[in-house]
Amino acid sequence: MRNLEMREFAPSAPAPLLVRSRAARCPERYELNVATGYYDRPDILDAWHRMLAVATSPETLYQSPQFFSHLIDMHQGRDANCELFVVRRSVDYAIVGFIPVRTIACGLEFRVGPVPLFKRTMRACQILGSVPLLDPAEEGLAEFVIRQLLERYVKCDVLYLQAVPEDAASALGGIAGVSAYVMNGWRECHTQPLPDSVDGYLQKFTAKKRYNLSRQVRLLTEAAGALQVLRIEQPGQVPAMLDALIATGACPGAERGAEQARLEGLARHGLLLSYVIRCGDEDIAVVYGSRSAAVWHVYKIACLKKYLHLSVGTSAIHLAVQDVLAHFAFKDIDFGYGTPSAEFRSTHVLKTRGLVLLHRARSLTALSLKVHGMYDAANDALIRQVKRAQKWHAQRRQATKKPPPRADAAPTVS
Repeated sequence: MRNLEMREFAPSAPAPLLVRSRAARCPERYELNVATGYYDRPDILDAWHRMLAVATSPETLYQSPQFFSHLIDMHQGRDANCELFVVRRSVDYAIVGFIPVRTIACGLEFRVGPVPLFKRTMRACQILGSVPLLDPAEEGLAEFVIRQLLERYVKCDVLYLQAVPEDAASALGGIAGVSAYVMNGWRECHTQPLPDSVDGYLQKFTAKKRYNLSRQVRLLTEAAGALQVLRIEQPGQVPAMLDALIATGACPGAERGAEQARLEGLARHGLLLSYVIRCGDEDIAVVYGSRSAAVWHVYKIACLKKYLHLSVGTSAIHLAVQDVLAHFAFKDIDFGYGTPSAEFRSTHVLKTRGLVLLHRARSLTALSLKVHGMYDAANDALIRQVKRAQKWHAQRRQATKKPPPRADAAPTVS
C-alpha cells in the first residue's frame, strides 16, 4: 500500500540537540526552521495551503497538513518520528518551502531470479510527497534543502523519495557531494484522469465495453445477491471495512487492532476514501483508498476468490468510480506502481516515476547502492535469459508435436 504501510524506525533525534536548537542558516539566501511544535499555527497553515494549491507532486496528500497531523496523532504519548521544516528567505523571512519528513526503514533486496536471497536494511529520512514542496522561482533552493537534511539526519543513510516523476528528477541532480539512485529503475504508474460526470466517464468506453461492464455487474448480483456500494470515509465505518478486508484475505485478523487505529486516524483527518462492495449479506470486494484535494489514491482492490470468474475486481472499481464522480470533484485517480487488475486501457494514462534515494556520494551507502544496482542488472538479465529459454523450448515442443489425424481422412488400404 505504498508509504501508508511503511515500517518505521523507533524515534531518534535526527541530529545533535545543539544543532536542532537553532535554525540551520544559509548566510546568502535561506534558512531551515523546525516547525513541528507549531505546525498548526494559522499563519503557517495558510502559507502551507497556498503552496499546496500550486504543487506539482503526484503525492501532495502526504505533504499536506492533514497527513502530518495524522502522523502526530498516531504517536500521541511518545516521541514522534516525523518533523516539519519551514524554509524561509533570510532577507525578508518569507516562507518559500515546507518539508515534512519522517524516519523509516528502507530495505535493499538481493534476489536470485524472483527468489529473495537476503536484505540489507538502511535508515532513511523520507521526504513526504516525494517532490519537495518549494517555491520554483527560488534558485538553488532544492540544493539547499537536500544538503541541510543530509547534515541534520546524520544517522540516516539516504533521503527517500518514493514516487519522483522522471521529468522532475533533474531538479534533484547535480548537487556536489550528493548522488541519486533509482531503486528498481523507472517504472510505470497507472493514473486515470476523471471527467466531470458519470456520463462523461461512461462515454470513454465503447458501446461494447459499456455493455460488458453492465453485464458483469448483473451476473455478479444474480450469483451473489442484491448489490450495495458502501462508501467508507468516517471513523465509525472503519470496522465494516476491516471486516471486508479480513474476509477477502487482504488483512490478517491479528493485525486488526493496529489497522483500525490507523484507518480511523486517516478518517478523522478527512483522508480516508474506500469502498466495500456487498452482495446480499456478503462482502465480496474492497477498494482501499485515500484522498487529497484533487486526487483519489487507490492502493488495493481485494476480492473474494470464489467470484473472480465473474470479474468482481473490475466491477468493484467500476462501481466505486461512478460513486466518486457523483459525490466528489477529483482530477485524477492514482493507482501507483504496477498494473491494476482492472486495466481500462481506454481511460488509463501511464506516468513514469521512480523511488529515488539521495545519498552522500563518498560513503559506504554509495558503495552498497552501486553493488545493488550491478547485482539487480545482472539478475534482470538472468531472468530475461531464462524466459527466452523457456519460450524457445516451448516453441520447440510445439514444433515437434505431430498433428492429430484428420477425422475425415481416408483409411489406409494395405
